[in-house]
Amino acid sequence: MVNIINRVTNKGIITYIIQFLASSNLKIDDGSTDELFKFDDVLDSTGIGKNIVKELRKIPEINILFEERWLPAPFNLDELIQLPEGTLGHIYAHKIKFQGYNPYFYKTVPVVDDISYLKMLTRTTHDFYHLVGGFDTDQIGEAGLQAFFLAQTPMPLSAIIVSLVLLKVTFYQPNKLESFMVEIFRGYNLGSQTPSKFIAQKWDQYWDMQLCDVREKLGMKFV
Repeated sequence: MVNIINRVTNKGIITYIIQFLASSNLKIDDGSTDELFKFDDVLDSTGIGKNIVKELRKIPEINILFEERWLPAPFNLDELIQLPEGTLGHIYAHKIKFQGYNPYFYKTVPVVDDISYLKMLTRTTHDFYHLVGGFDTDQIGEAGLQAFFLAQTPMPLSAIIVSLVLLKVTFYQPNKLESFMVEIFRGYNLGSQTPSKFIAQKWDQYWDMQLCDVREKLGMKFV
């Protein structure tokens, strides 16, 4: 893929997106997030990042986090798994351990402004969205989660991931397109009907709360 990161503009961002989607390195079964983080960085070279922050700050509960620069406190999976069964902390730790995932999979950046804070906020809380939203961690679940997130807080990265998934499934796994569309629709519909913004939650305050109670607190209604 041609590297235009240092010269991308608002007009050039479409060109970059096309190159991003066409990259032969991005297969549907590739679990690497490096290219996605790179795309996220590209947005900073345009005015898009600032516009996103401006819109998010209009939402009072999200603006509070920007002011506080809240990020989830470091946690120990061995300690969380000792919490009562059914609690957010216990279920989260069990899933991470059972699936052998690294809870700190994301690329870190220093928090020096609103844009870098937003990056770290979404990256450090991403796994909580999967768990509370009821989305699997496979490609279908990720597509559904991004549709949910897009419905709650329109973010360019969520839009590009949904678009990427649809294109890649169409190209490489057309027999699974229906399953992906069903989950994308479910995710967007659930996000639209959930009044509490996921991005505004201080998730580590819910560790010892039953998962069903967390969902009820957020106003989630599963069909």
